[in-house]
Amino acid sequence: MAKQKPEDIRNVVLAGHGGTGKTTLLDEMLFAAKANSRLGRVKEGSSLSDTAEDEIDGQASIDLSVLHCSYKGKLFHIFDTPGRSDFVGAYVAALRATETVLVTVDGYSGIQVNTRKSWKMAKDQGKTVALVVTKLDQENVDLPKIIADIRATFGSACVPFFLPDTTGGDISKIYSVLSPPDDAPDMVNEFHEPLIESIVESDEELMMRYLEGEDVSAEIEEHVASAIQSGTIVPILCYGQKDSLGVTEILDSVAAYFPSAADRKTLPVVKTDEEGNSLVEEVELDPNTFVAQVFKIVVDEHKGRMALMRVFSGTSVAGATYHNANRGKTAKFGKLFKFFGTKHEDADNITAGDIVAAAKIDDLTVCDTLTDGTWTDPIEAIAFPVPMVARAIRPKSRADEQKMMPTLQRFAAEDPTFRSEVDRQTKELVIFGLSELHITVILNRMFRKSGVEVETRLPKISYRETITKEVSDLYRHKKQSGGAGEFAEVHLRMRPNKEEDFLFVDALRGDNVRRQFVPSVEKGCRAIMQRGILTGSPVIWVEVEFYDGKDHPVDGKDGAFQKAAAGCFKKCFLAASPALLEPMVNLEVTFPHEAAGDINQYVSGHRGKPQGMEMLGDEQMLRALIPMAEIQTFSSDLRSMTQGQGSYAMDFAGYERLPAHVQQQVVDKFAADAAEDD
Repeated sequence: MAKQKPEDIRNVVLAGHGGTGKTTLLDEMLFAAKANSRLGRVKEGSSLSDTAEDEIDGQASIDLSVLHCSYKGKLFHIFDTPGRSDFVGAYVAALRATETVLVTVDGYSGIQVNTRKSWKMAKDQGKTVALVVTKLDQENVDLPKIIADIRATFGSACVPFFLPDTTGGDISKIYSVLSPPDDAPDMVNEFHEPLIESIVESDEELMMRYLEGEDVSAEIEEHVASAIQSGTIVPILCYGQKDSLGVTEILDSVAAYFPSAADRKTLPVVKTDEEGNSLVEEVELDPNTFVAQVFKIVVDEHKGRMALMRVFSGTSVAGATYHNANRGKTAKFGKLFKFFGTKHEDADNITAGDIVAAAKIDDLTVCDTLTDGTWTDPIEAIAFPVPMVARAIRPKSRADEQKMMPTLQRFAAEDPTFRSEVDRQTKELVIFGLSELHITVILNRMFRKSGVEVETRLPKISYRETITKEVSDLYRHKKQSGGAGEFAEVHLRMRPNKEEDFLFVDALRGDNVRRQFVPSVEKGCRAIMQRGILTGSPVIWVEVEFYDGKDHPVDGKDGAFQKAAAGCFKKCFLAASPALLEPMVNLEVTFPHEAAGDINQYVSGHRGKPQGMEMLGDEQMLRALIPMAEIQTFSSDLRSMTQGQGSYAMDFAGYERLPAHVQQQVVDKFAADAAEDD
């Protein structure tokens, strides 16, 4: 593929609510640009974007896909993203690699929850945004109402750029609002003046002349791009699938007015100050320095692990040496190529703005910064949402067990919003995703691609055990049954201490116990603390004082003192009014006003403690402290309470004491499970 100048490259992401026609629009754009000889169709399973089996079956995007086309001298990289928040990681990755976001709005359904989310995320990232009203050829589309809702929701800067002659099955023509012909419909003329006013607002000198009554019409065209890129105008574009109406107008608009790859002048870069602290600074790009960032990993059955990257500045070639600024390592590119659906096209020369894949590079991960060595600081990591929905899994067979971990590692490499870990306390293998649907899709893909079947359940809660009062006691360990004997007696004083998980105090005096066995006593205490006493959970917030004991000149041994210490620890622990501690999380829930009653009732009914409420425009945000055990199904519960319009975030807050009646239930269940295992 021929090398393109950065000023002629357009990187565009299609985003919005599911079912609004993003993938269909992408197929239409590629066909209009003659990148594909046949128009791909989602319903027929021939889309160039949705190529995975589950995407074709469900007629909905799951993965991030990147395709390209040439149109009127411009190279377009177009990203298609899933419309469900379950797979929002794809959109987050695409935002780092692009300058322009086209947010689709369903012409029939109007503004939906992910319309607003996509808009907000794009604006927060400083992207140039336009709204595309889709499905104009469907019946009962009220375009004036959709436009009014858009302007009410996203601001008066949202102005139609071109409009159809009508909606529904009779749609046949598109009119420019910027330069309307004499036969333009009333709605086109109605928005002509607001569009002109928005354009002149982008230039103070032009605006003054316009307000003074001077005719500036001849200069309007040259200010459209700056008005769009500054946000003075947010274009409302239109598309109807019938006769592909609006598709070429969308391509023309993006090519003429929207930012190019050359407009990206700076990058957020991680620096280290004199004290060793990390901070993020905007650093100006040098057009002669090669800088790129990996935003996605793809594992191909034939080509292996591939790193998709966005080139921000400079140039490189296949086979060139690169420096990984995140890891301080140097390596060489193998083949470089561009994705086009399931096809791969060689890209021998790459430049700023290019979206390329590097094949068979096993040491690259998402967010890695690749440079020519003259740029040494890593680009700020992409802020992917943290996966919070957890499920414990176990393989169905020994064959599944052998293949399971490599398969999980593959999916974690491809999707930064998915991870797996073994819980050190419960010994369960736990996977984390953004939702139950997200996890289900990954498990289905594990089976489809690798034949791995697993069973799932809610993970066990990682409790902690502690004490609530001070006690002292002794324990004697004695073994005299053939062979060498064992003897040790340990006296311990135990008290609560929330300052440290465990504090061991050597208060031994005299020569009742040889000093060499003091570490043995501490080791015995630590060992039983890890095993737990009530529920097999680790013991924390305990201070143990070893103040006396008895030794034996022959049978006193390291192992004997470890066993005596463990026995004494257990006796003291059970006498010190033991308590179970449960993990707590800080929960932030954002939801529409009308769901406030259900959300508050849910939190209070699940032992949550509200910490504050905040108004966020037409939404509310509730902060609460809540037990982790109570929100293991919160993802699906929230979706039900808010009809999919709620979102949440949580992070670990610490441990709090379980209520007595709940503690007894947990202890009884642990005893029953232990008896069943025996």
